[in-house]
Amino acid sequence: MFALVLVNAHAQQLRPKGIIEDGMHYSKVFRENRHFRLILPADYHRHPERRYPVIYYFHGNAGRYNGPEEGEVSRSGEARYYDDFNGNFERCGPDSLDNFASYVADNDVIIAKWDGYVPAQYPRPYDIAPVKEDRQFADYFPEFVQYVDSHYRTKAYREARAVSGLSMGGFMSMLIASKYPHLLSSASFFCPSASFTVGPKALQVYTPFKEMGRNFVGLPIRMHLGSKDFLRQHDQEIDQAYKTLELNYESWHYGIGYFRGFHNAVNIKGQFDFHMKYFRMPLARPEKWHHIDLYPSFSVWNYDVSTNRDIPGFTVLDDVRKEGFSLQTRKWLPDGPAVPNLSVQITTDSIYPANTLFELIQLDVPVRKTFRTSVRSDRKGRIQWQGTGQHSNIGLYRAGDPGHITMAAYTLDWKMPGIGDIVSISPLLFNKGGAAVDSVRMELIAQDEDVEVMDPAISVGKLGQGALHEKTAFRIRSRHAGLDRAKLKLLVSYNGRKDLFLLEVPFYSPEATLSHFEIADGRPVNLEVEGKTQVGEGNGNGIANPGEWISIFTRSELDSLHDFGLQLYTEDPYIATDDRQMRYFARNDWSGAQRLTSQVRIRPDCPDGHEIAFYGTYEYPKNGNTRRDSHGAHSFIRETKRVSLIVKVKK
Repeated sequence: MFALVLVNAHAQQLRPKGIIEDGMHYSKVFRENRHFRLILPADYHRHPERRYPVIYYFHGNAGRYNGPEEGEVSRSGEARYYDDFNGNFERCGPDSLDNFASYVADNDVIIAKWDGYVPAQYPRPYDIAPVKEDRQFADYFPEFVQYVDSHYRTKAYREARAVSGLSMGGFMSMLIASKYPHLLSSASFFCPSASFTVGPKALQVYTPFKEMGRNFVGLPIRMHLGSKDFLRQHDQEIDQAYKTLELNYESWHYGIGYFRGFHNAVNIKGQFDFHMKYFRMPLARPEKWHHIDLYPSFSVWNYDVSTNRDIPGFTVLDDVRKEGFSLQTRKWLPDGPAVPNLSVQITTDSIYPANTLFELIQLDVPVRKTFRTSVRSDRKGRIQWQGTGQHSNIGLYRAGDPGHITMAAYTLDWKMPGIGDIVSISPLLFNKGGAAVDSVRMELIAQDEDVEVMDPAISVGKLGQGALHEKTAFRIRSRHAGLDRAKLKLLVSYNGRKDLFLLEVPFYSPEATLSHFEIADGRPVNLEVEGKTQVGEGNGNGIANPGEWISIFTRSELDSLHDFGLQLYTEDPYIATDDRQMRYFARNDWSGAQRLTSQVRIRPDCPDGHEIAFYGTYEYPKNGNTRRDSHGAHSFIRETKRVSLIVKVKK
């Protein structure tokens, strides 16, 4: 056995390894030199005729592009020195070949690692949560790609490019992939942080990727989840959400057989083989795509979007294709109000005949009004549209084009249903094509076994050109008190075509009535991380008065020292729902996730003694903070409490 170990060790030493090269280049985005590391195939310099695909890898918290040196204590959550095995099993994990250099030795690929170092933030990389120096790594990524493509023998096109990352680097991989799907063939995430506050310093906004999965339509993605990872609960929420979104998505859950299930970059082969698969068999550009962007102006799939937004928020493009698109804005995700007083300009891709006249039909969704105008494509075959941040659905067609049916929106007859309540969903169909459609068939499919669809299929008669149809309703109900959002698919069939739309119906089924709570109306509360913080706007007496902005806080049986804010929902006419705000407070779990707390305004004309019925949700620690073990893995298990409460207004 001893001889066999020596033979294996000797064979490993003789085995060719990837070439590790560290470099530096000047960044115009950052106006300084930036470090990077490349891991090149062992025969890279011997075959100048060969070109290679590239996996861009993003390190995690306290990491750097070159990892810790041998003998240096790692400050990073990614404790292993994974570029190459250095003899330290505790640091590198149980598999000495599970590293980047070994992977590149067996595969014709380059791994490029950027440096997330930011002086004001380190050991936190990427200048996020909060943004301090306004260093936008999302802007830097295309520049880094251009540098690598121009100085190394890469296959410099989308189909030969991928991103991956661990922890905060996993979040950056999600951010980069969601922002630039047109630059990549695939993306992957090792135990990613699920959400962070990112963006330009003046416009930074809480960005939860659980709500942004449809950005990945047409882009294959894969996630690794560790059974003892402190981020597991957040990543499970992403995993569950993405499985309902018609994505090319897969996940791999690992346990004690891989680095004891802890937070780390393990099974590199499995993750990177996923990228190699799509290097060999890349997906075509999607015919229909969707995009959410936190930057006020951006480009995606050759569409240019420019706005004058000067407050935090999101631009939401939906159902984008040759026949048109839908646009709306949100102050927060998923259900924030529209950004007011906004000017938006969209220039399409060059997908239309040049210098050609088109009819543009626009539906202002909130008021169900349509209007028409003529537009001409430019010499490059692009069409320009200008509008506001309010929900609009735009159709583009020429004479003789067939009809095109889209689901522009959907309404509920019951805004706050609970378990067992029958809810009627009315899809708003919009024929924004060039001709009438004789008949339309709609089929509603539940993605949760606890949701009953009582009217699975309905046929609609003729739908004229430019016509709206909102008279048909599907009935559903939830059988599960813990279901917060019913996810459904609407399949629309007409003229031999089929199109799929996704719907979400919120359910409000309180587990209990909240009797002990505090009203924050300009008074301090004791938060988990921030400590004493003033919340709300009013006289600070803890009593709801007309005209005040209030938030609701409570405490849990496991943590009686801190106040936990509620997300609030109500149908009361004396709450100004269009003006509602969201406050974000840090969680003590190192995840980047925030505690979302509603702040609502009581209308000044609210009568004395009026009782406002709220439904609320809040999160609190389930087990408390368990002791950290030798690897830094820990558990911050949380529960979501669903409650009802009554707030009495006094003048």
